Amino acid sequence: MSRTIRRTLLTGAALLVAPLAQAQTAPQDGGAPPSTGTQGAEDQADTGEIVVTGSRIARPDYAAPNPIVSFGAADIQQSGNTNVTAFLQRVPALTNSIDGSRSAGNAQADGAVGQAGLNLLDLRGLGTNRTLVLVNGRRHVASQFDTAAVDINTIPTDLISRVDVLTGAASAVYGADGVSGVVNFILHRDFEGLGARAQMGASSRGDAANRFASLIGGRNFADGRGNVTLAYEYNAEEALANDDRSYLRSPSRVFFVNNRNYVAGQAGSFQKIPVRDNRYTGGYFDADGVLQPGGSYANILKIGDRFFRGDGQPYTFGPQNETFDYSNGGDDTPVAGYIGDILPRTRRHAVNLLTHYDVSDAFKLSVEGKFVQASARTFSSYSGTYGVPITLDNPFLPAPILAAAQAAGLTSVTINRNNFDLPRRGEDDRRRTWRGVVDASGRIGDHASYDAYYTYGRTDVRATKLNDRLPARSSQALDAIRDPATGQIVCRSVEARAAGCVPLNTFGTFVADPASFAYVYDDPVSNARVQQHVANATLTGDFGAFFELPGGPVQFAAGGEYRRESSRFRPAQGLIDGAYYSPADGVYDEPLNLTPSSGRFDVWELFGELNVPLLKDLPFAHLLSVGAAGRYSDYSTVGSTNAYQFNAIYAPVADISFRGSYGRSVRAPNIAEVFRPRTGLSDFIEDPCYLANRDQGTQFRAANCQVLITSAGGNNAQFTQDRNPDANLNIVGIEQGNAALDPEVARTWTAGIVARPGFVPRLQIGADWYDIRLRGAITRATPTDLARLCVDLESIDNPYCAAVSRRQGTGYINGYTVSPQNVAAFRTAGLEVNLSYVVEREGIGRFDLRLVGGYLHRLELIPLPGAAVTDNRDQPFRPKYTAVFSPTWTIGRLTTSYNLRYQSGTRRFSRAETNGRPDYVDPRYFRFKELWQHDLQAQLEVDERFSFYGGVNNLADQKPDIGFETNVPISPLGRFVYLGAKLRYGGR
Repeated sequence: MSRTIRRTLLTGAALLVAPLAQAQTAPQDGGAPPSTGTQGAEDQADTGEIVVTGSRIARPDYAAPNPIVSFGAADIQQSGNTNVTAFLQRVPALTNSIDGSRSAGNAQADGAVGQAGLNLLDLRGLGTNRTLVLVNGRRHVASQFDTAAVDINTIPTDLISRVDVLTGAASAVYGADGVSGVVNFILHRDFEGLGARAQMGASSRGDAANRFASLIGGRNFADGRGNVTLAYEYNAEEALANDDRSYLRSPSRVFFVNNRNYVAGQAGSFQKIPVRDNRYTGGYFDADGVLQPGGSYANILKIGDRFFRGDGQPYTFGPQNETFDYSNGGDDTPVAGYIGDILPRTRRHAVNLLTHYDVSDAFKLSVEGKFVQASARTFSSYSGTYGVPITLDNPFLPAPILAAAQAAGLTSVTINRNNFDLPRRGEDDRRRTWRGVVDASGRIGDHASYDAYYTYGRTDVRATKLNDRLPARSSQALDAIRDPATGQIVCRSVEARAAGCVPLNTFGTFVADPASFAYVYDDPVSNARVQQHVANATLTGDFGAFFELPGGPVQFAAGGEYRRESSRFRPAQGLIDGAYYSPADGVYDEPLNLTPSSGRFDVWELFGELNVPLLKDLPFAHLLSVGAAGRYSDYSTVGSTNAYQFNAIYAPVADISFRGSYGRSVRAPNIAEVFRPRTGLSDFIEDPCYLANRDQGTQFRAANCQVLITSAGGNNAQFTQDRNPDANLNIVGIEQGNAALDPEVARTWTAGIVARPGFVPRLQIGADWYDIRLRGAITRATPTDLARLCVDLESIDNPYCAAVSRRQGTGYINGYTVSPQNVAAFRTAGLEVNLSYVVEREGIGRFDLRLVGGYLHRLELIPLPGAAVTDNRDQPFRPKYTAVFSPTWTIGRLTTSYNLRYQSGTRRFSRAETNGRPDYVDPRYFRFKELWQHDLQAQLEVDERFSFYGGVNNLADQKPDIGFETNVPISPLGRFVYLGAKLRYGGR
């Protein structure tokens, strides 16, 4: 950072403080800017007027210029969710968030390490890396190395007072990453007494058990000027596997597959059809004596015209159905079951300390500390053993196979099997998070106050890959003989025996000795560390000591911030060396070749806000104010950035307000995008220059391909896939970061209306339209995308062609380099409605009605320059319509809550697949069915100290649609029943 900026940070604060030495503003919650909303009554009672999320200027909620959706602690508890992300997915803006169902089993990203069980918020469907998560208005350390993504498991459920979800140009207030908005968690303060809560539940099928317990103790001292609060929380969730649901197992599960009997133009004939009991056919044979993958844990062995299972019995082929490459029944391998876990097994321990002491109004000191340990274990798909020769002296060979092989003059057979009966691959991750905050705040006279804090956060990740196979040891264990001295079956290699090799039998189903697994499989451990330092100083107040406008004094906030982020990843040596899996394991079992990585950046920032109240309490001008915010940032990686926001609110009368904002937000590239080291990568590439593909692109493709192929010495007229010896193989390339990346830039505007009709007390209705346009978005093209872009542009003199290499003499692709680029664009727009109404009548109790609804008008992606617009609206996880209706009735000591969650059905297939193809699929199956989830809870207060509650989520036990994708939008968890109790001693 330049000396000029540092000097400005120091002298600017002094210049602001000097003339405002008589300042006072509304007190802040521990110096951090919390937010307001319909659920903020408790905080407002404690602090008076409170600060709105998205601003550091104190103002009541009706004067907030940006749309905010707020949920309080009672909302979370009445939902029955102990997982906060699962609760927040009901917010229209957060339906695409990642909960356990999307970080378990095969849902993890290919080659991912350390991501099991993560819970990440995705605001507006623009990505977790563009959602800024705050705690008490302050940044929180990331939980996933190389990114800024915060695991919501690190937020203590029972310490949450309120959650605010804000849409708007938040970068001007809070800095980078808030491109799509902010989610701000406000924690309880000044807890007095002892509180405890325990809850346990399970699905109606007796699985997926959940246990939760929290204990909070707090004490005020020094006549209420100080407080110490200590909280502990434990949460355990059991795994849910695909096969735990009968309708997901074979033969019940339905898959949509290509119809081999499709006849174009014929009524009732469709390209895609639903099929049950779908199995991988066992009908492909290259040579005698080769066991083909297939069978219910068995293999297929063809010797002459006879077919054997791996256990030596005759192989029963399933009848080939009307699809390509699939069959039904017999010994063929079921397609179902490869998903692995639907939900991971998780354990979470969280300890939080919050304390403050008000020395005087001019100096208030607060300290926060936390430690969270979250662990998650999940198992993914089955492995395979392909292309391993077995000599005929192997004693595990069944007699029928041995006899047939000898009669055919064979010396060996070859194993090719799907390992349904061997250990699944998986991951066991442990994340430990430490975070501390020291904050000093106070008044400077009557018109200003200061707040300064330092935050340190650290996350340590221990990622353990489970059941990674060592290829050399696997081959040694499969190569068994009978020891002539003892008659025991042993590994052939004497050295392997000395190292603990136990023979592995795969000729049959569940015949392997578990003792052999310890030699064949390994659990490599990788480690990562993420660290964050934030120092922030803010001056807030008003200019009332000098002048006032008709609407009141001009309010301001100004300050500076320094932030340093660092990340390092140290994979296990075996993962670095590519020591796991076998090259013969097949395309889905390519070895991981991970590379150690590290990176860091820091940023110095100046920011400021103004709120100018032009008019107040006048005819046709109950309130009129305009505001602005700006932030200048100087990054060690990308240089300087600017973000700003302009906003306004106009209330002609007290009953109605109009509000709007426009702003520019930025996101600097994260550590992985800049610092990812040069790493090996392998991928299939569909070459756009194959003759069959040259008419599938732009008008430039054919000519560009001819130039590329002929210049490499290839035969342009015979450039076909079947002549490429590497066509069906993974092509090796390079992946790396890009130090030349620029920040992403988003333009956001919002416009809304808030109605509080005086003739209907306690009714508030808000409706807001949002529109976000993101350009220069950072994305990484796939190798195939690189090849296409190279030839689909006007000239081959472009960076995409430079990133793809072709073999001299043939012209076929033999390498590539992929790295992130500022090439994508997003556009999203929609409407959100927020209604709350409280009715209280003597004799009938209190009714609290809440409705939050959303309409997604647009969600578009242009992945790369020149590419077609991808419309992601109405796709899985991005429904067009969402709504949550949550009425609560309290009468006496009984509170009954009902929650109706609705999401419109989404498209089962993408628009690219179905556009212009009315016979693509039967109209009955075009969409996933809607979510209609009914939740009930009843709570009884026995006395002031004790209450208990119980509830049922998904009362109707709605099940996923056929051919479902995980949690789209209906969870396979099913009906969930829970009971809980709360205890409170002392305090309020």
